[in-house]
Amino acid sequence: MTTTINVTPRRQLALPEEFCQRKRIKPGTALRVTEVGEGLYVTPIPEPSEKELKQVIAAAGSLTRPPTAEDEQRVQRTIDGFRAEKRRRRS
Repeated sequence: MTTTINVTPRRQLALPEEFCQRKRIKPGTALRVTEVGEGLYVTPIPEPSEKELKQVIAAAGSLTRPPTAEDEQRVQRTIDGFRAEKRRRRS
């Protein structure tokens, strides 16, 4: 699909609804914008997987010591919160 959209004075733009539906772009979706020659390449940034979240959280807590049971619980709470937010957005 090729279409023309305008940038507002605040440098914002609105994507066509059909495009967003096909690409599953919803309010709050992060988009990566890459300069390509004279143009821009826009791609949605996928949400992190459970494995990626665990790795990031574990890395943040394990720089000085091994993860504790409390750290594991914190990881699980973070993942649960992420999933709940994801379900809320789908509704």
